[in-house]
Amino acid sequence: MFANEEGYWIYLNSDGAMKLDSEMTAFGGVLRDRHGGWILGFNKSLGHYLVFNAKVWGVLDGLMIIQSRNYDVVVIRSDSQEALKAIDDSFSKNSSSVLVKRIQQLLMNIGRWKFEHIPREEYVEADRIAKLAFDKNERLRLVEDIPLDWIKLM
Repeated sequence: MFANEEGYWIYLNSDGAMKLDSEMTAFGGVLRDRHGGWILGFNKSLGHYLVFNAKVWGVLDGLMIIQSRNYDVVVIRSDSQEALKAIDDSFSKNSSSVLVKRIQQLLMNIGRWKFEHIPREEYVEADRIAKLAFDKNERLRLVEDIPLDWIKLM
């Protein structure tokens, strides 16, 4: 069953990363249930973008996954106050970012949401999963079961 019970929050933890030597970016993230249980992991290599864009793109793709699974209550967690503020401000100001505008549309369809800033030092899981995408092609990778090589990242 994918639909949420009343008050059943899904946690979207996403992050973007940049490989300094090549300036390539990627994002990664995890969907967890209200008890912290694994639902799904995802990552994608993007190419040459700003880290801010990778962080926002991670939120966007995470929300598209959430919507496709009919979840309607989400906590969006990020270590980037800048990304969360840009998304939140888009509801009161007109954003010039296509990514932020698309996130705004998804949030309106999802229903209930809230943002949580997590300090970087407490937020390593999504960052490490993002970095695993550097060696992959540019397609979105969805991971239903935790791979053994990801377990050590948790």
